[in-house]
Parts: sequence; C-alpha cells; structure tokens
Amino acid sequence: MFRQKPLMLLVALAFLASFAVSVFAVNIPLGPDTLDYVQSETSNIALYPPKQIDAEAGNITEITITGRTQTKSWQGFYGNVSGTIILEDAQGNRFYDWTAAEPKGEVYASVNETISWTTVECAPTSTDITFLDSWQTFYGMNYTDYDTINTTYTNDTHQIFYTGYNTLDNCPTTFTYVNNVSQTADFEGVLLTSDSNSTLIFTALLEDKAEGMRADKVGFDGGEYDFQLLVAEDGSAANTVVTPYFFWVELE
Repeated sequence: MFRQKPLMLLVALAFLASFAVSVFAVNIPLGPDTLDYVQSETSNIALYPPKQIDAEAGNITEITITGRTQTKSWQGFYGNVSGTIILEDAQGNRFYDWTAAEPKGEVYASVNETISWTTVECAPTSTDITFLDSWQTFYGMNYTDYDTINTTYTNDTHQIFYTGYNTLDNCPTTFTYVNNVSQTADFEGVLLTSDSNSTLIFTALLEDKAEGMRADKVGFDGGEYDFQLLVAEDGSAANTVVTPYFFWVELE
C-alpha cells in the first residue's frame, strides 16, 4: 500500500498538468460571435476639383503644388465592440457569463486563418529584413513607396497587453487619426507575428484602456469608436483580387 503512493501522486500531477494546459488554451483570441458589414467608403474625387491658373504668353511663372492620392496598399477598419466574458466547457455549454458592453482588449486581423496564439510575439520589422521584405512583396509594396509597412509602423510605444499569455511591449506601432488630425495617444495599431515569423497579424487595441473608463473615443471622422485598424492590401495594377482577412477578438 505504501509503495503505491508515489504512483498515485504521479497520476494526480499528470491530471493537474493536463487540466492546467486546457485552462491555458482557453485564454486566447477567439473568432467573433458576429461580424457585420456596415458600410465602406473611399476618397471622393468631387472634393478635389482641378485648380486654375492663367498662362500669359512670354511669361515664366514659378508655382508650388500640393496634392494627394488614395493609397493602394492599405485598408482601414473601424467600429465598436461589445461582448461577453464567459465560462463554458469544450462543447460550448455556458456555465456563467459577464456582459461587457464596453470591453477592454484587442481586435486581430490576418490573412492566415490558423494561428498558434501561444507563439505570438512582436513582428521583427526592424531586425529581420527578410521578414519585412517578404510581406511587403506579398502586398505588392516597393521600398521606394511612401506607404510601405516600414514607413507606416514607425513607432514602438504602446500600452502593454497580453495575447495567449504572452506579454507584448515595444512592438511596431502606428496611430490612426482623430478628428482628421494625426496624433500619438489613441487608436494604437500594433504589428505581431507568430508560428516562427510565418504570420503577420494586424492588431488594434480597444480604446477602453484607462482605469475606470468605459466610453468610446472620438475617431478619425468625429464619430465615437472602440477601434481603428489598418491592414495591408495589394491594390497594384497587377493584382485583380481582393484580400480576405480573418478576424479575432480578445476581451478582458
């Protein structure tokens, strides 16, 4: 009887270890319950009519011109997130839930449908030229372009957050506009990778990040939103198809 105790202890530890692994696997980003299309817009050329200047024979006139053109390399997503923190089993049977009308967390988008969330880390855009070059080529970007990945995610300061229990800090970061003006305080966009750098994950941090705050932030057009997310897209003339993105959300 006495000699069986070590064996019983090992069995118990193995059970607890397997239980711990199953608990760990639950706390990862999940596909959203719903993902509804609301509207999509692009630049309106009617807002930018041609300007006139007179030409006079015999004159040489110096002029300065500023202009704009719509990017062919990026798509923007924005909106609001609501959800529920749940306690359920492997079959989806709910034991309890907590409604989070204004949750904290992140929205993730990637062209890769299957992601190993336990291997997520900051994208190595400043240390791995091969990684950056391969993804910019994938999206039809050239290094001479002004709107590439490396010219967009130029910051590395964002709030610390967690994905699959991995602590993420100082990742490549960008900030989308607020009230039609650039800024570096809200609507953080972060680049992540996983699966040995074989995946690129575009991430938007939800704006309910301040302690005790549960309100939307004013976004790019004056509306109130939880997130604004930039994702790359190949809009070059050589590409004739759209890029499907898969979305996940992680609520806190």
